Amino acid sequence: MTSLSAERLRPLMLGLLAIGLAGALIHPAILELAIIAMAVAGLAARRRAGGWDIPRELRLVHFAFWGFVIIVGVATAIAPSPASAAGRAWPLVLLLLFWPLTTGMSAIRLVAADLFTAVAAAGLLTLAASLTITVPREAAQIPILIATLGSWGAWTLFRQGRMKRALACVAGVLAGAASIGLILSPAETAMDHVWTAASLGETGVLQILGWLLLVSIPVSVGLSFATSRHSAARAVAVAALITSALLVTAILSKQAGTTALLLNLLLMAPIMASLFVELDRGDHRARAVRVSATIITRNEADNIEDCLRSVRAVADEIIVLDSGSTDDTVERARALADIVEITDWPGFGIQKQRALEKATGDWVLSIDADERITPALAREINDRLSAPDADAYKLPWAVTIYGTQLDFGRSGRAPLRLFRREGVSFSDALVHERILIPEGRTTKTLRGRMTHFTHRDFGHSLEKSAKYAWLGALEKHRRGKKTRTMLYPTLRGLMTFIQVYFIRLGFLDGAVGYLTAVTYAQVTFNKYAGLWTLGRD
Repeated sequence: MTSLSAERLRPLMLGLLAIGLAGALIHPAILELAIIAMAVAGLAARRRAGGWDIPRELRLVHFAFWGFVIIVGVATAIAPSPASAAGRAWPLVLLLLFWPLTTGMSAIRLVAADLFTAVAAAGLLTLAASLTITVPREAAQIPILIATLGSWGAWTLFRQGRMKRALACVAGVLAGAASIGLILSPAETAMDHVWTAASLGETGVLQILGWLLLVSIPVSVGLSFATSRHSAARAVAVAALITSALLVTAILSKQAGTTALLLNLLLMAPIMASLFVELDRGDHRARAVRVSATIITRNEADNIEDCLRSVRAVADEIIVLDSGSTDDTVERARALADIVEITDWPGFGIQKQRALEKATGDWVLSIDADERITPALAREINDRLSAPDADAYKLPWAVTIYGTQLDFGRSGRAPLRLFRREGVSFSDALVHERILIPEGRTTKTLRGRMTHFTHRDFGHSLEKSAKYAWLGALEKHRRGKKTRTMLYPTLRGLMTFIQVYFIRLGFLDGAVGYLTAVTYAQVTFNKYAGLWTLGRD
């Protein structure tokens, strides 16, 4: 199956989006059925489209939804309210459909123009519903939401010169505004229970924590891309902020009940999918500068070919310095690289400095043999280097071990890898060398991921961890550092585990995330324990 066959489901999913938004005016069941139908269609679309490189930020937003479900579910179990338990559980279960909704919308390659057009269609449907039935005043938040997003969509499409789509959004905005007038014009009616916070249980500390989680993560993602270089991505990011702001308004006005929750789900899923589709579509320009890639190796025959092939997508010159490999690393490198030389081993920092001094490009990509430049990252690098907006770029890791790609913990770090060559050097550290950027230069972080295959198996992990721990101890000893008691290595190891597994959200990477956190803690303990032993000699 191809992504093209998945895109054939686009009209169905967009139609369900419009029906779900407007149908909530008539009865919450219409909204719920639309969400379920969209989730089923989304699973089918993803299956047809095949695998994809899941954005780390999308996993974070997914965590916001299932984390909210767990927190509010626990709060309800601890302190049940008079409201129906089934009535509270059902919408919580539907929030778990965020993932099939979002992955499905990503599979059909939902773009901003289609998203705003579907919202406009929902505006027309809300007007039709408001003319035919009596709608609770609290439900006015539906056309308010539609009119606000529609207005932003119309402005965005006008600026892009897409006049027909912009006029469709204007029609949706006018219809939504008319619906607001029709809903609010009758005398005050009894409050509909589906719009009240009571349907989610009494407000307490856990509920507040859940709401903060549900709102804060989408807001942080929206803010991070609201200044994107790509206008369509900026527009969708702002749409995420608008949707979150209206949910906050509903919470503060005590109208954030089950229907408000599901409306947020129904909109946030396609918004997030569209955001990353637009970010991917926006990277299409060719680089305007010459790039040299530098790689240092020793016994990297299993890695070097894939590494060099991935680098060629962004590099005009590839330089490999080998420090005495006993396998066929050098022979394989010579078939793909421009310069391959064999040297002694002076340590990581000095060896990388040697490679840097052989580079002739305006920019340098310093990459390790166990790393790969993904196609999406290659497009982003080439697009950025068409008109660089910084002097150096960090490339986020996507560590891949034991068949799992890790997005969090220390695996979620972004090491500095790409920089203007002039004036830059490496520190002379034996391990964990640093790239020394001249003062006053700017550094930014790219969005694309650099795949990092840190080790072949668990045995290799133990071997590599022990090596880095001992080199780290030697480096600290060389700099005059000391550890006077074994309590310090123990506390540092514990602090490392807490930082990697909890603070850096390593638990979101599952069992492999736990194993990785324990490994990092062990390395930290061994490093400072080694330093302790060196101080006793």
